[in-house]
Amino acid sequence: MTHTYHDALPGYSPAQVLHDGCDECEQRAASFDHGIATLDRQNFARAWERAATWNRHGLPDLARAEMPMFRCLWSVQIRLQSAAGLEPGSLPQP
Repeated sequence: MTHTYHDALPGYSPAQVLHDGCDECEQRAASFDHGIATLDRQNFARAWERAATWNRHGLPDLARAEMPMFRCLWSVQIRLQSAAGLEPGSLPQP
């Protein structure tokens, strides 16, 4: 699996969590967990927020590779909203 230098990819945005054209990012997106388990705390928080923004307002720099992860995260956010009153885009606080 090759991790491509992201800055050189067409459509690259530093806000993206996974990047189109990067073999490693695209394999993560296609994995059983859509790459969620590979995220560190900071990138998980960014993905969580981007998923909410995408579903509410759209994202001008959305990568196709991010879509499976964001669909999954959005689904969890909606369930947390109905089960615990947590606003989508907000992470539960310890």
